[in-house]
Amino acid sequence: MAEVKLINVCKVYEGNVLAVDKVNIDVKDREFVVLVGPSGCGKSTTLRMIAGLEDISSGELYIDGKLVNDVPPKDRDIAMVFQNYALYPHMTVYENMAFGLKIRKFPKEEIDQRVKEAAKILDIEELLDRKPKALSGGQRQRVAVGRAIVRKPKVFLFDEPLSNLDAKLRVQMRAEISGLHNKLKATMIYVTHDQVEALTMADKIVVMKLGVIQQIGAPLELYNEPRNKFVAGFIGSPPMNFMEVKIEKKADGLYVNEGSFDIMLPEAISKALAPYAGQNVTMGIRPEDVTFSAKPVAGKTIDGTVSVVEPLGSETHVFINTGKNQFVGKIEPSVTVVVDGKISLIPNMAKAKFFDLKTELAIR
Repeated sequence: MAEVKLINVCKVYEGNVLAVDKVNIDVKDREFVVLVGPSGCGKSTTLRMIAGLEDISSGELYIDGKLVNDVPPKDRDIAMVFQNYALYPHMTVYENMAFGLKIRKFPKEEIDQRVKEAAKILDIEELLDRKPKALSGGQRQRVAVGRAIVRKPKVFLFDEPLSNLDAKLRVQMRAEISGLHNKLKATMIYVTHDQVEALTMADKIVVMKLGVIQQIGAPLELYNEPRNKFVAGFIGSPPMNFMEVKIEKKADGLYVNEGSFDIMLPEAISKALAPYAGQNVTMGIRPEDVTFSAKPVAGKTIDGTVSVVEPLGSETHVFINTGKNQFVGKIEPSVTVVVDGKISLIPNMAKAKFFDLKTELAIR
């Protein structure tokens, strides 16, 4: 396999439209890297530049130590799996998987061996004689992946390959692609807008917004230590709760005041926020970092009115209105809550995140 390195890579479209701005990514050999972000953030454009399907406006792209800016896609030794599978409808599964090898003049015996090996890995051996129209979405996805596997490329590229599948099948295919990475020990670069896919599959996540990388790191690093408000809100499901609060200094310590609640900060956090005493900042609390309280407790609870209840079996999501903000909490399903009823939640302030109002950079 191979390393992939992007150095100050930019993509500018006609009309001086900047789609990707000075992207620097170092994908190590056998690493599974996921590019994630909202629609229009530049993640697919970045992937297409790696594949050679888009020209690089400026910067350098290296695959296996070789500068490939001007190398045609067919000579980059990469294989790409597309969102729409891109299977030939008139060919059987076997012929679809073998096609790339045939046009490269591989011996018939080697083609047969590679196709059957890939089919065995993907558990589609019984489908080799069928045509795409006779396959389910998940089966078509496996065939598309199989067509990439037979190439034995240096780098696998995936462009939102699961977005056309239903929720249950997406979960199954996530696990299968992760398992495939472990089996093949391959270098993989995967694009998705689904942060759950990113968290569950990646060795390393690249979060993008408006063509700019916001943060690169391991899944737990991005979850626990987001660099800015955007990353904090994008990673995690349901998203982090944000609210503007005032940092108030009192005799016994620092407090955050939202208007409807006034909660004391732990000592460790107080040190980081001391320079902001008397100022407003953005506070973030994840829905999973709250617990239910049977009654309001001054200085400890966020109190409000229940607006929506979402029972999910193993947990319940409760949307509450504090008067100034909407707040989402995860609580035990055994707790009974009703719409328009009063509720109190205790936030784990040790896990709260704080961001500068202007720069939106993390304070801690």
